[in-house]
Amino acid sequence: MRFILYPLATTLGVVLTAMFWTSVLGAQSALLSTGLSLQTWLLLYTLWALASGVVAWFLSRDISIWSTDTVIFEAGDVDPLVDKVKELAKVFGLKTDPQVGIYPSPEVNVFSAGPWPTRSVLSVSQGFLKLDPEMQTTLLYAEVSKLASGDTALLVFCHGITHGFVLYLARMLAFLLGTSFRQNEGSSSSTIPEIIVSAIATLFLTFLGTLVVLRLAFTRHKQGENALETRFGSAALAKAKELLNAAGKNEEAYDLFTKALKARRSFRFV
Repeated sequence: MRFILYPLATTLGVVLTAMFWTSVLGAQSALLSTGLSLQTWLLLYTLWALASGVVAWFLSRDISIWSTDTVIFEAGDVDPLVDKVKELAKVFGLKTDPQVGIYPSPEVNVFSAGPWPTRSVLSVSQGFLKLDPEMQTTLLYAEVSKLASGDTALLVFCHGITHGFVLYLARMLAFLLGTSFRQNEGSSSSTIPEIIVSAIATLFLTFLGTLVVLRLAFTRHKQGENALETRFGSAALAKAKELLNAAGKNEEAYDLFTKALKARRSFRFV
């Protein structure tokens, strides 16, 4: 049921936000001057939002690999990390093992992406590899549980709905402004202006839809925590949260689209 309710709620939130700002800004007359009625524009806007969700959902695996510079293990490669993921995939009844990769980062992190389990990836940071084998298995267990439940794909789809063409332009603007700030101020980081512009765009363009996505993200996160605690106990959960929270404090707060703009290699399907 959640695979229907969350996309519907997200789409409704995005449309209601668009209606609100159209009314506040008095844009109806401008629309009519172009030959578009408000109803027609809202229909086109809804279709565009849904199309954005489908594109984000379908390409989520490839975009995540590209934007994080993840190096994927080839079929037949023998590695303890690959073996762990294969074992956990069997535990959760996945018929096809997700791709496994490592991306360059000293932080401790693991994430999954993909439209469905047979077209998914599970990536870990270089810092993750420094953990002891038991903790690696613990964190991987939580992430594979999210992948198996379908919540990973659902979150990407709903997130894509809120990030239609207009918001993509806002992300591009945020990146360009951040680059300009870095060049003009001589700063080594453009994080602050990018976050400010992105946050304002999200607030004004997709506020209600974003609330639904945040709720889904929270639910997905709790589902992984519950699976981890059930399997390994509360002490393991506390240690895992401590590791990931410490890593999160040092990470730049970018979404995948902004990371993709910063990627150091060309996009390709894998």
